[in-house]
Amino acid sequence: MSVSQELLNFIYVYWKWVFPLFGVAYLVSNRFQKGLHRIPGPWLNSFSTLPRMWSVYKGKHHLEDLELHARYGKVVRVAPNLVLVSDTSEINQIYGINTQFIKSRFYDLSAVYDNEGLVPDTFVLRQNKALHSRMKRNAANAYSVNGLMQFEPWIDPVVTKLISIFDRYAASGTAFDMGDMLKRFAMDAVCSLTFGSDFNYLEKGDEMKFLKSMSLFTAYMSIFGHVAWLHPILLGNPYIARIVSGGDSSNDAMLEISSHELGKFRESPPAEGDAMTFLSRLALNQSTNPKLITDREILTHAFGNISAGSDTTAIAMGSVIYHLLVNRAAYNRLSDEIRGQLSLPVGFQEANALPYLKAVVQEAMRMHPSVGQVLGRIVPPAGATVGGYKIGAGAEVGMSPWVLHRDPEVFPDPDSFKPERWILGEGVRDEEHLRQMNRSFFSFGHGTHTCTGKHISLMEVTKLIPTLLLRYDLELAEVGQTLKFNNWWFTQHHDLRAKITRR
Repeated sequence: MSVSQELLNFIYVYWKWVFPLFGVAYLVSNRFQKGLHRIPGPWLNSFSTLPRMWSVYKGKHHLEDLELHARYGKVVRVAPNLVLVSDTSEINQIYGINTQFIKSRFYDLSAVYDNEGLVPDTFVLRQNKALHSRMKRNAANAYSVNGLMQFEPWIDPVVTKLISIFDRYAASGTAFDMGDMLKRFAMDAVCSLTFGSDFNYLEKGDEMKFLKSMSLFTAYMSIFGHVAWLHPILLGNPYIARIVSGGDSSNDAMLEISSHELGKFRESPPAEGDAMTFLSRLALNQSTNPKLITDREILTHAFGNISAGSDTTAIAMGSVIYHLLVNRAAYNRLSDEIRGQLSLPVGFQEANALPYLKAVVQEAMRMHPSVGQVLGRIVPPAGATVGGYKIGAGAEVGMSPWVLHRDPEVFPDPDSFKPERWILGEGVRDEEHLRQMNRSFFSFGHGTHTCTGKHISLMEVTKLIPTLLLRYDLELAEVGQTLKFNNWWFTQHHDLRAKITRR
């Protein structure tokens, strides 16, 4: 009898003991892997990822993360291979420009493949630093602050359309879901500046089901990103994905639209001095230097604007409005600043020069960052010491924007909305304290993986908030209303009901 046959016979006879022993061995190995057993945290979480996944599934893990850090300290083990860090002195090591830590496999769930392989989206480029740098470089003039000015005219018609809708609400005096309208506005605004026309989300809603599709997928990613190795047999399998989505092809439709718009620019190439959209700016870059950017890369950037830029911007706008409406002193001060220095239509340059407006936007995004999940990174091959703990190669560590933004050592009285904390001479001790706060501000990520669309998002917010305060008086529909949301990667609020009246 062969050794393999004897082994099979042994397993057959003693299977009641063999499999439990294998299970115990697996759980024990989980607990003691990579030196992580020295790190404090919930005991059960060191054996299995399931408790962490359950926490994320409930949509409130940002609150549990705060409690865990309060109980266990600045370094907490929350899964067999996941360590949360809130020590701000470790930001540069984990996320800095020269970091050796790469993005975790969590981001692989967002990877898209075509007939050329992995689509080079900067969000999912984990290991290919050269390609990541190329993608950042070949669209730099479209994403820069200076580049924004050429796109601003495309946002103004969307603002006008939103005002016409809000005027109807003001005339009727009815309450409405401000959060939903902001989401529609953000979608139309980013589509307009990207393509030169919007999809009329403001009037028609999510007929394309693109926003619904993105919301469902980010919830899936938020939970199953903790077991990324399962993704290829779940939604990473195109057949499974097609069954789950019910045949929905909203992503494909958006890519087709991007390709169609690019084709239009091929027929009538843009020239310097023309009104530029994001897409035409990249097409012009290509015509000037064909090696700088390919059609595939142009489409990737355009699709990235839509998929990542609408939800995050809408969340930021909603956070600004909510916190102003529950902090009337801040509302009144901002209204005075805006009404004393701006007029309709609001220009970005003029609005961006207002110090209190900038402080309000930053403070609202500190209080409610658009991403509320840990930004996972993999410990490099040489291992690392994080927060005084030696951690082995391959372990995942990360920081949560929600936790960092509530560090009382950096942000005194962190649960209070205080825009003046960002203004020198008011709430900031000195310039070093301001630099420390900016280093800990993770609403757009940090380091080389800072969100490329940061300035586009801020432009939309900076234009819209003054527009609303110049034209309307705003209030919450109900006294004591709270900001309702679930944290599944994006902290998208819902049922933010408000009333407005014309000034």
